[in-house]
Amino acid sequence: MVWQKIQAKNYIYSYEAIEETSVYFYPYESLDDIPLVVKGNPKIAPILASQTAESAAVVAAIYEKEFDDANREYEQIMADYADYPSLCIKVGEAPKMFPELDEIIPPEKSPNVPDWSLEFVNSLKEHDAEAKKGFYPISVEIAAGMVMTTFTIIRQISNEVQALGAYKKILKRKAGAFISTMKMIRAKLSDMEKAETGDTGNVTIVNALSTILSYSDVTSEISAKFEDEINRFKSFDNRYDSSDEARALRRSISTSFYDVYTAAFLKSVTDSDIPIELRMFFMFGFVDEDLAGEKNTEILYNMAKAYVPDPEGNVLTMYEWLLKIYNLEADPSKNEFDQDWPAYLRDQKMNGNINDAQLEAMMNHQKSRLDFEIKNLFALGNRMTFGRVSSFVPVFDQQNVLRPLDMAYLTSPKVNGYFDMIRSIDYSVFCRQALYTNPEAGITQLFYSEDITPYMILLPNVGSRASLWQEIDGKNRRTKARMLISIFNTENTEECMIRLFGEFRWEMCKTEQGVHWNDVTDPSLTSMYCDYLQFFKKNSALSSEVKEKLRTDLKKFSNNYKNVFIADYLAYIKYEANSSPRLNKVAREILFTFCPFSRELREKIGDNPQYTELINHYNARIGNQAKPITNLVNKLRKEEIEVPEVVIKQLEHLQK
Repeated sequence: MVWQKIQAKNYIYSYEAIEETSVYFYPYESLDDIPLVVKGNPKIAPILASQTAESAAVVAAIYEKEFDDANREYEQIMADYADYPSLCIKVGEAPKMFPELDEIIPPEKSPNVPDWSLEFVNSLKEHDAEAKKGFYPISVEIAAGMVMTTFTIIRQISNEVQALGAYKKILKRKAGAFISTMKMIRAKLSDMEKAETGDTGNVTIVNALSTILSYSDVTSEISAKFEDEINRFKSFDNRYDSSDEARALRRSISTSFYDVYTAAFLKSVTDSDIPIELRMFFMFGFVDEDLAGEKNTEILYNMAKAYVPDPEGNVLTMYEWLLKIYNLEADPSKNEFDQDWPAYLRDQKMNGNINDAQLEAMMNHQKSRLDFEIKNLFALGNRMTFGRVSSFVPVFDQQNVLRPLDMAYLTSPKVNGYFDMIRSIDYSVFCRQALYTNPEAGITQLFYSEDITPYMILLPNVGSRASLWQEIDGKNRRTKARMLISIFNTENTEECMIRLFGEFRWEMCKTEQGVHWNDVTDPSLTSMYCDYLQFFKKNSALSSEVKEKLRTDLKKFSNNYKNVFIADYLAYIKYEANSSPRLNKVAREILFTFCPFSRELREKIGDNPQYTELINHYNARIGNQAKPITNLVNKLRKEEIEVPEVVIKQLEHLQK
């Protein structure tokens, strides 16, 4: 039996005899003494070799178990972290932030314990009888060599077992607060499951419509009209059919809905404690617990209770967006005639509807701005994102719930995740070109790219579409785009988002190019795509099969070049980026030229012959753009002049 002694006469291992045992002591000061012990006892050398091999197999098993346990703990924490926002919604809790979880990394098997060493000691244990009979006894040197080999493996594995123990302690320390929170969440979920179906003991929504109407302080005529409309709507078995009566009722409900919404909104802006029924009304269009259904009412209640605004301010509910308009933090959006608020007021003045004084007064009049936004972006965008224009109704109805609400619900983390996803592929999708000058640093003009995240406004409906309302605000090209999507999206949300970003790409290019947007002598995404689609029949780079497909696509999209591009952009982002070719050579070249993949993707697909030449051209072009900026940076540093942040960021942008 071999023991290892280190300084101060401490031992790494403790042994316990489980049967009658003889103990022999040998002088041992270093590893070099172990072979001498084995060789000095040739009769028991095979036994020593066998016992050390068995010990190695035991330690290897412990290592495998410790690693599996650590990995299981890590994966459970990460899985819970991913589910945490949706579980908070279910139990009506506001999600907390756990930044320490972002510091956690998964356990990794150490290169100090290669797989072959584990397989080796396990095989020795499996064939111990044969080895002890026919291998270890061959010579004492073989036995001593096996002892030293397996003992070395034991030491390596033991070190890693201790490292895994330290990892698990750090994991529990960093995730301790989150684990405690999850225990509380699971306890609440357990209580909810034990309760009767639909009754959690928390949801007390009764006569929601009466609460909403009473809170809004609308006139008795509007109140009675809306209540009657909702009751009639509930009584219809086929309330979404195309009969004149059903269509008229849906239109009437829409008119009343926005009247009530406006009145309730105006009261809420000075209310620090908005009733939960009103929050559900503002966020989801909820007006009646019977119309929504008992289970859906419970879910909406918990969602409204747990709602947390986007800390970045990019993802907004319709209510939050209207607050920005009302508080003069953003200008009203364009109307259906593509007029912004100032242009609309000037048009009203030209038509004699208002005079100069009224125009000036209305420009920053909160109620007038609010009415304009509700009439245009809210009313029209709500219908548009719903997807079925002819059967649209703005109130929440369980008949429209085609997908579980928790899956369809778009929260700010989900939407920001789609923003991150698109940037990881098409890194310049939200970039605008701007001009920078700094005479003190000797910079007369520098064009740089500024990444401007759009607003994503969540419309209070269960719908299937996303839409770009406007790509800029007014004429300022460095303002945020305004995008719309249903707060409950019933379609493939990823594809909806990619199409939306593709539409933004097209419209932003048209805005930047102005009248030259389809002029091929001024190359741009839109001009090159229009030229490609207009003259594809004469394009020798396209095969007859590709031309036939293009003919079919153009017919499918009613000869709308933008819609053909959006379909190609979806294929480019979803499939081409994953090395699954879908586009023809010409479309691929245009898209890669104006919507290049990120550096990580370019490196990944660099050996793909369909992209090799395109990437080489891209690298040469970017290199030419980066060279003068690099020279400028070097010059400024040499002259000990502080390099402007804009210059540094533009150089980093070109290296993405």
